[in-house]
Amino acid sequence: MQPLAPGSLRILHLSDTHLTGDGALHQGSTDTTAALDAVLASAEGVPDVGLVVVSGDVSEDGTPESYTILRERLVRWAERHGAALVTVPGNHDLREGFRQVLANGHVLGEGGRPVMHTLEYLPPSVPVSGSSVVAGRRIVTLDTSVPGAGYGFVAEEALGRLRAALAEPEPDGRGSVVVLHHPPMAAPTALHHALRLRNPDALADVLRGSDVRLVLGGHQHHHATGWFAGVPVLVAPAVANDTDVVGSYEEESAHVDAGYLVVDLAADGSVWSTPVRVPRPGADPVAFHHGAETVRRIIDAAG
Repeated sequence: MQPLAPGSLRILHLSDTHLTGDGALHQGSTDTTAALDAVLASAEGVPDVGLVVVSGDVSEDGTPESYTILRERLVRWAERHGAALVTVPGNHDLREGFRQVLANGHVLGEGGRPVMHTLEYLPPSVPVSGSSVVAGRRIVTLDTSVPGAGYGFVAEEALGRLRAALAEPEPDGRGSVVVLHHPPMAAPTALHHALRLRNPDALADVLRGSDVRLVLGGHQHHHATGWFAGVPVLVAPAVANDTDVVGSYEEESAHVDAGYLVVDLAADGSVWSTPVRVPRPGADPVAFHHGAETVRRIIDAAG
């Protein structure tokens, strides 16, 4: 891969690891811990990473053990590469377990240094939020999860914290990056449409005219790009599996595959991004398939 341009920040963007505390297979087909290990092994060849991002659905079961699996592996990787580490909850995460292990999601700061957190109990009803500075960019995490539901929604409390973070003086005049789980863009399947971000206009009102240069999201289990409120949006491939986006819209299928994004944010705000695929040799190519009736039941159960 090409060397990093002066003044740029290189981001290793992962999403949807769906780790399980007891080692259970995701959707009955995928060892997500092994998938994460394969992704991190592949990313060893990526030079000059300054920030590692995991944009939600860190866990499948919300257990502290599942978050510990992620923390142990990614802290070792990020410290070795001198990179910051930031993550945010998704709809499969449970805020209590997330906070117990990952605090507010800002685990390592610039250069891979541990971030100190105050010991403060917050109930699960309070969205997880945080902000840190990496290579002159403000990195703001925005919790779009809704306890007990699969769709996304940005609560007024989370919007208020985002506004406050963006109102702080710019660290180095290089703008901000927002990390969330539910991307504010069109979804490729009926299920993901039902589980979309429900109030994107409220988010647009905060982003429009701000110093935000980039929004990073996940949730769709497939790489996608878009433009929202004047800001580029990048959706990372999932570590757990890859959504079949060309199949029937009313059905839901996924392939046993993993991937990640390498994103360069230049000093002038321009963005370069490329997806990296990490195939699993010998695996059954179909991770799961849900017919239209099953998808409707999942939608109803997810709120």
